[in-house]
This record gives sequence, structure tokens and C-alpha cells, in this order.
Amino acid sequence: MKDNTKILTIITYAILLGAVSVLLNDLREFDFNQFEKFQNWAKTADKRENWFTSKNAIEWSYYTISAGLFFWRGYLIYGCSYFLSILKEVENGNYFSDKNIKYFKKIGNIFISYTVGVLILRFLLTTINGSTYKFFNELKGEFTFLIPAGLAFYILAEIFEKGKQVEEENELTI
Repeated sequence: MKDNTKILTIITYAILLGAVSVLLNDLREFDFNQFEKFQNWAKTADKRENWFTSKNAIEWSYYTISAGLFFWRGYLIYGCSYFLSILKEVENGNYFSDKNIKYFKKIGNIFISYTVGVLILRFLLTTINGSTYKFFNELKGEFTFLIPAGLAFYILAEIFEKGKQVEEENELTI
């Protein structure tokens, strides 16, 4: 069993490193000069013009929504790092430990909150673009996978909790 957990740990590390490198690459390519442009615009803008309909406001909203999407992607990677903690507990022989139950619930929370948060941000992004069709295309991707996966982790937490109870009852009967 230890060989399998070591292989799973190596695979998990590789996936996490790949996800972090993709996130860092996207951050590197992101235009951080947008904030300076916004400050320069704020100094020279016509105060009588409606800010919400200006071109700069739309660009600024893209900037903030993109920053929010980076945050949520980092949060998802953080959630996936709990798999390493679960594998460590399994390697130590603590299959039905309180830590594993807590980790499964945390992973479920992170998957569901990530999906809802990103869905809201992408809805705002498509609203700015004025396309509702594009929003429905977003539902086809990761969203149809992550909410059921989050619910599955909640179910796993319940199964492990029952397994822990059965394990404790078996120890008392011996």
C-alpha cells in the first residue's frame, strides 16, 4: 500500500506543480500596468462624464475580474493540496481519521465555492461583453465537473465518518 501512496503522492505533486506553473505563467502575461493607466485616467478624466459607461471603467472591470479569477484559481490549487495531507494520513495507516474527514469537507467546500465564485465573475464578464450565449458556454466546461466533485467529497467525508464509527465499535467489541 505504501508504494501506491508514494506513486499517488508523486502524481499529486506533479499536478500541483503543473497547475502552479500555469497560474504563474498567466500572472506573468497579465498586464499589471493597467492600474497605472487607471490612475493616469483618473487624473485627466472629465468629471462630468459618467464613469460607469466610460471605456476605462469597462477596462478596469476586466482588470478586477481577471484578478479575481487568478485568486480563485490559486484557491483551487490550495484545495487540491489537501490531497497530499490525505495521502500522508493513509500512508500512516490512519484511513478513517478526523483529519481525513476534515480534509474531504474542506476540499468539497473549496470546489463548490470556487465554482460559484468563478461562475459569478464569468457572468459579470459576459454581461460586460453583452453576450448571454457565451455565459451558457461557460457552464459546459469545468462547472459541470467541479460541483458534483465537491458534493462527492462531502459524501466521502460522511462515508469516512461512518467508517470511523464502525472502526471504533469494532475496537470496543474485541
